[in-house]
Amino acid sequence: MISQEHDGRTAEVPDGLPVLSVGRHRAPDRGSCVMEYVSVLAGEPWSDHPRCTDRALGELARRVNDDVRAPARPALALLAPRLAGAVGPGVATDVVVRAVARAGLQHAPEDPVLRRVHRRAARRLARDDGSWSGHLRVALVRWGRAVTGAGVGDVYHRFCCVQQGLPRAARDAARVRALALATEDVRRWLAVPETPDPCDPDLPGRGARRTGTTQPASS
Repeated sequence: MISQEHDGRTAEVPDGLPVLSVGRHRAPDRGSCVMEYVSVLAGEPWSDHPRCTDRALGELARRVNDDVRAPARPALALLAPRLAGAVGPGVATDVVVRAVARAGLQHAPEDPVLRRVHRRAARRLARDDGSWSGHLRVALVRWGRAVTGAGVGDVYHRFCCVQQGLPRAARDAARVRALALATEDVRRWLAVPETPDPCDPDLPGRGARRTGTTQPASS
């Protein structure tokens, strides 16, 4: 087990899985980006575009992986289990765009570009009520970039621009937080079911096994 620390948290990479690094890799022995790591965790073929993660969210994850420095990447390993399974029947582009814009507004609340992008993404999401007519309305709004506004790459670029005055470590931490925010937003939007952690000591019966005590038999 390889343990690495970032922002006071420890990311443990299971033995046999590569340490995260920049770019795409042909095989695990040559390194791994966060999405290749996700493909292994999900039991999929080795790929930086695993099917278990929403395409827009995967794009953001690859950008963050390649932009941050090595000391920040262990924090991405903590997000990998959340990225795995964050997928649904559609592509959650507007959810990711809104999340990145919201993260950027935390640093630059008056930035006109981020405010406009956030507002438009929120409006499109409000139109999409899950019905066929809702999907059609959103599809019509997305017809042409001049109407739809920014995509993931555009809003991420603006997000990075508003942080230029921050120290590098702070910029890296902000990028990781933006990915974490987008991941949780996508999971909520797609209603991804949560799987209990079998190692959670708060699960029923875990306390007894951990302390060596015996659970009273039910009558």
